[in-house]
This record gives sequence, C-alpha cells and structure tokens, in this order.
Amino acid sequence: MPDGHLSLAPTLGSATPKTRLRIRAVASVVLLAFAVLAVPLALVAAWARLQLVDEDAFAATLTPLAADPRVQSLVIDEATSAITASLDASASDAAVPPTAARALELLGRPTAAAARSLTERAVTEVVRSDRFSSVWAAVVRTSHRALVFGATSDGGGIIVLSPDGLGIQVGGVVSAITDELSLQGSPVATLIPRVDRVVIVGDGAPFRVLRAGYTVATTAGVLLPALAVVLLAGGALVEQRRGRAIIGTGLAIAVGSGILLIGATAAPAVVARTAAASGLDPAGVSAIVRQLLTSLVGSSGLAFGAGVLLLAVGVIVARHTNRTGAPLSPARPSS
Repeated sequence: MPDGHLSLAPTLGSATPKTRLRIRAVASVVLLAFAVLAVPLALVAAWARLQLVDEDAFAATLTPLAADPRVQSLVIDEATSAITASLDASASDAAVPPTAARALELLGRPTAAAARSLTERAVTEVVRSDRFSSVWAAVVRTSHRALVFGATSDGGGIIVLSPDGLGIQVGGVVSAITDELSLQGSPVATLIPRVDRVVIVGDGAPFRVLRAGYTVATTAGVLLPALAVVLLAGGALVEQRRGRAIIGTGLAIAVGSGILLIGATAAPAVVARTAAASGLDPAGVSAIVRQLLTSLVGSSGLAFGAGVLLLAVGVIVARHTNRTGAPLSPARPSS
C-alpha cells in the first residue's frame, strides 16, 4: 500500500502543470478571438477620430480630389444641374401676366437649354482652372469645421448623412464657384441663386457610426485601440509556449486587419454601383470614396503586414523550440 502511494505521487504532481497549461492555452485562444474583432474596430475608430479631430488630416484626405478629372466632371455636372434647377424654380415662382407666361412657355425650351449651356461653360471654366484647388480646399476646411460642430446633420458639410442616405452637399461648391465667377467679373454670377441641394450617392450604412456623435467617435478612437492592445498582449502573455503565443498574436492581427482591408478596398466599387443606379457618374463617386478611405486602407495594410510578419516569426520560434527541446518556461528554483 505505501508503495502504491509512492508510485501515484509523481503522476498527481505532473498532472497539475498540464492542466494549467491547457487552461492557459484556452484562455489565450479566447482573448485572441476577441482581438480578431477588436482589431478592425480599433483601426476604424482611430481613422474616424483622426478625421474628426485633425482638420489638417481631413483636408489632406479630400483636397487632392480637386485635381481628379473624374471628380471635376462630377462637380461640373451636379453644380450645373443644381444651378439650372434653381434658376427654373426661381423663374416659375415669379408672378408674370398671362400673355407673358404664354410667350415664356413658347421660348422655354430654347431659353432653358441656352441657360444650361452658359452655366455649364462658366462652371467648367472655374473647375478646370488652377484656382479650383484653392476653392475646393476652402470648401473642405469649412466642411470640417461644420462637421466638428455637428452641422452636417442639416447639410452643413460637403459630405452629409441625411435621412435619405450618404450625400454630397452641392450648395457649398456652387457658392464657392459663384464667388470665383464674381471675382472674374462673369455676368453668370448674378444669375445664380442660392443652392441648397444634396446629391445622394449611397445608403450611408458604412458611415452611420460617424453620426453617433463627435464625443462618442473621439472616445472610441482612444478606447478601442487600447482594448485591442490589451487583448493581444493578454493572449500572448497567458500562453506559456512562446512560439504559439507569437503565432496566435500574429494570426489575430492578420485576420482582423485583413477583413477590414478587404471591406475598405471593395467599398468604392459598391458605392459606385449604387451611384450608377441613381444616375450619378460612378467614376467620380468611386474616386471620392476611395480617397476618403485611403488612410484607412493604408493602416489596415500595415497592420496586416505586421500580423503576417509576427506569424512567420512565431513559426520560426516554435520550430526552434521543438528542435532544441528548450523548456516551455524558465525552470523555477526548488525550495
């Protein structure tokens, strides 16, 4: 009987470390699984916070669009349509005698066509000129200030999220073009009324998180990255086998950022199809969305590369450990 107790003692003593090792491995997997979800959310939150807080970063994102021919064509088409529609509305609201109304009805079509042609030429001259970049930059910065103060909910910015979906506020662009035409002494400037029009380019689902509020977005931009770091660090530290810890951390980063990278890369094409169905120029809309997401795609790509690199390092460490028979953890001195 004493011999039996002596023979069981090593077995019981060796079972405890194995159980702890399994528990730590399971805990590591759980933490890293949550990290897979936290990584893309952290990247989006950090991107949104940067665009909301930093006016220079926001301007650097959208200002280059002024030189994009696709965006210029979109601005010309939509600004011209908005101006001529406002001119038509102003003319229809004017009180005229019946005889004059019949005469205007006969002349309506050629007059409307001439007005649109004149307006389009004037708008094109401004948009295609070198000064349009400064006009566009001023509109973008004004839009950011309106965004920060919560004015985009009622059409205060160039990119707005209305109840009908994600849209472009044409009125601000038209106002800037009108000012430029006035500086040039163009007679068309006096004919352009105030324009308040939003061109819907999509349902706005990917951007509704921005409407949750400036405070929520800026807070999430700090807390979510911190949470992702805690989950990744916790998952790596809980796992005793260093090779597996590095592999799991790299895999979590690569999977999470890879999902976001695919979504952000595909977003311009998805929005462009929606724009085409709405009668808008899909090339111009796609260029705007792609430029908006440039920094997000870049950060996602960097995170994905870092995850793949960690994954490769983890594989090397695990193979080295298995080949050399290194201990899983440092040996503890016996008491």
